[in-house]
Amino acid sequence: MQNGFNFRQLLIGFILILWTGVVYGQQYASIYLKNGDHLRGRWLGADEKSAHIEIYNQRLSIPLSDVKNIVPFEDVDLIPDAAAEKHFRHGEAFLQLEMREEAKDRFLAAIAAFPKYAEAHYQLGLLFQEEGNNDEAIRYFGHVAKINAEGYNMAAQFRQAGDTYFAAEEYRKAVDAYLLVFRHYSDHPNAEFAAYTAGFLLTEELDAAKEGLSTLQEAVAQFPDSMHLERASYLMGVLQSKVGQAAIAVDTLTKFILNYPESEWLIATHLARGDAFLQLRQNQDAFTDYSYAYENTPNLKMKREAQKKRDESAWTIYKVSDGLPSNQIQAVAVDGETLWIGTAKGLAQIDISMGSWQPMTNITEFINTTFDETDPIHVKALDVDEQELWIGTLNHGVIRYNKLTQISEAYNTRNGLPHKTVYDIKIDGDEVWIGTFSGVARYHRLTGKWTTYNREEDYLPADDIVALAVAPTTVWIGTSASGIAAYDRELDYWRDFEPEELRPGSSIVNFDVVGNQVFFTWYYKDSSDSNDDRSGFAIVAPNEFKEFKSRVEEVISGTLVPVENIYVAVGRATEETAESAPLVLATNDGLYIQKQPGGWDLIEAPADWFGVPTLTCIALGEGFAWVGSSNGLAKINMTASALQPE
Repeated sequence: MQNGFNFRQLLIGFILILWTGVVYGQQYASIYLKNGDHLRGRWLGADEKSAHIEIYNQRLSIPLSDVKNIVPFEDVDLIPDAAAEKHFRHGEAFLQLEMREEAKDRFLAAIAAFPKYAEAHYQLGLLFQEEGNNDEAIRYFGHVAKINAEGYNMAAQFRQAGDTYFAAEEYRKAVDAYLLVFRHYSDHPNAEFAAYTAGFLLTEELDAAKEGLSTLQEAVAQFPDSMHLERASYLMGVLQSKVGQAAIAVDTLTKFILNYPESEWLIATHLARGDAFLQLRQNQDAFTDYSYAYENTPNLKMKREAQKKRDESAWTIYKVSDGLPSNQIQAVAVDGETLWIGTAKGLAQIDISMGSWQPMTNITEFINTTFDETDPIHVKALDVDEQELWIGTLNHGVIRYNKLTQISEAYNTRNGLPHKTVYDIKIDGDEVWIGTFSGVARYHRLTGKWTTYNREEDYLPADDIVALAVAPTTVWIGTSASGIAAYDRELDYWRDFEPEELRPGSSIVNFDVVGNQVFFTWYYKDSSDSNDDRSGFAIVAPNEFKEFKSRVEEVISGTLVPVENIYVAVGRATEETAESAPLVLATNDGLYIQKQPGGWDLIEAPADWFGVPTLTCIALGEGFAWVGSSNGLAKINMTASALQPE
């Protein structure tokens, strides 16, 4: 709608315009006469009787009694040429005759001749508005606002159009209408509502993160004391996290938590800040936020979301970008505040003191090039004690590294090892047991003597010893397809161990030992069309008659991809933790923790890490599990298992 003035308003208003023009530059005006004429030119001022403009270097004085309306503008380029003016006047004439279609044609012709003809756009907008064609009306009104917002105040029309679109759930159109109010009429009473509503719709209905963030930031800057500030502050933090501004998001959301401790969005804010922490790889902080959300929300859906996110934050994935030689992790050993990691391209040493991750290379540089300066060792097995680190490789035998003297020594088929391919190593006091492709080797550290065991001489089930376990009175071996066997250390005697539940041809994955109890994981791949693949774990313990009792269990049969991805580790019991030392299974689904027989807590693996990659090893640290795979090393916070969705 055009601005209308009575005589006194006109006089006062244009005195101000004249003053503005003198100070800041020239001012122009459109003068609409009561007889239908329309004059445009440079504004020269007004007195009690006349308005004065200059047209084509000629001064004209128009009696105020003949004036219908005056619209000011500042751009001389907005003065239409004669052809456009002629079309427009014809359009006005058709309007007076109520010939609306003909009027539309003339106004369109005026715009074609002079695209910046604001009044022609405005009249077309009015015509479409009368017809109920909101889309076309807003389109033409939008042109008017862009061309000459000062001369046409249509904030109310834009607000009304936005509300209409909003009610019809046409959110994109509603946003566009509201933004016309905000961008062109920021001083209008509707501007604050329009700015915040546009930002909320972009964020919550249209999922337009970048545009929503920008709009809300503009709204907050323009209207910092708004009643909508709380909601906008929360959403800006969410959006900053979504668009990759994680550090800024943490700051925004932290301020929100401090400023609005009773907010209805407080739980959601902790979830959002957890997401931002996760992007920054500050997993412990994310874990804390997700835990707060889980423990404080009564909403079951949000509680499940918090649990899922907490599981995700419990996992930290380390790869080559974090200082590892390769993403193909083959072995891992926890050595106090040091982590030794064997990969397909060498050994890594990581300082993990105080929760840190700091790669160290002073030792690994020369160990990795022990056999070839240009070709790092392919590490397959690791074990460590207070004095030594033993490293098994796939093609060079074993490296023995003394941590005190920093001297290393290599063993292969020339000096006692039965085969250069090593699958597993276990240190047991003065003995070191080594599983190779040609049987088992036992090394006596005090004497330097080697003892070997194989299928031909000692009746082992097979010579490919892929897994080892050393218990106080027994040593256990696992093969790739021939089951397991046990060695009586007192009688120097090997015997097969074939639980009824374990199918012939089952493969052994890995062992762990707590006292006299032996734990191992296994899988069976069905070669028939029935595809009856199985996997699971077993617990074996000798009774007083030295007969072995076993409990073999299947774990989520048929759901693991592949089934061989199952590794076991058991927490070391102390007097305080004897009954709570966890039994842990690593699978593609995640980390299963059995604190009580028959009950499993699952810490789900991130969807973008496990999937198809092959698991290769597991080790337990203080409160954490380390799981290696062909796609990096995972550190899992096992306290996440304390929370389970209801």
